[in-house]
This record gives sequence, C-alpha cells and structure tokens, in this order.
Amino acid sequence: MNVKREPRVDVQEHVDKDKYLIFGYTPTCGTCKVSERMLDIANEMLELPITKLDLNLHPDFSQAYEIQSVPILMLMSKGEEQKRIYAFQSVPYLLENLK
Repeated sequence: MNVKREPRVDVQEHVDKDKYLIFGYTPTCGTCKVSERMLDIANEMLELPITKLDLNLHPDFSQAYEIQSVPILMLMSKGEEQKRIYAFQSVPYLLENLK
C-alpha cells in the first residue's frame, strides 16, 4: 500500500508577521473539513497569512502548544499566540474573533 504524505509544513513561515493564523486539523476529522471551509470563506475577506497543519505530522507542535482537540485555530502575532479557537461556530463568529 502506497500512502501519500504531504510535505512537512514550516510552522515558522509567518513568524515575522504582526497577525497570522495557524489552523490545526487531522485528515479524518469531518468537523475539521467544515471548519476549514468556514475559515477559507472568512479569510477571503481578512486575507491573513495562514499555515494549515496536519497535526498527525506535527506531534511536536501539538505537544508544545498543548493542543487538546481538532480543529484548532490559533491567532498569532510575531510567534506569540494571541487567541485560540476550538469551536468555529460560524463565518461571522470567525470574522469577529479574527479582526
């Protein structure tokens, strides 16, 4: 069986930015797929840099940030976590929380 793995993502790619997002998910999570779609719609308006992480491939990141469940959206600034969202609720909710 040939398992296709995505390349490891650089978690630090936007660390110099004043505001950016890290979206953590797992490929088998149905809620993650719905949440990612809501995030994509919200981010069409916000246009924030975003890093999407398959947390199965980044256990070190999950452990360092003590991530309890997926999906998770982290609002970051210059490498520091500003806000953490587990329940995405709606596009307007995301827009309000990410302004």
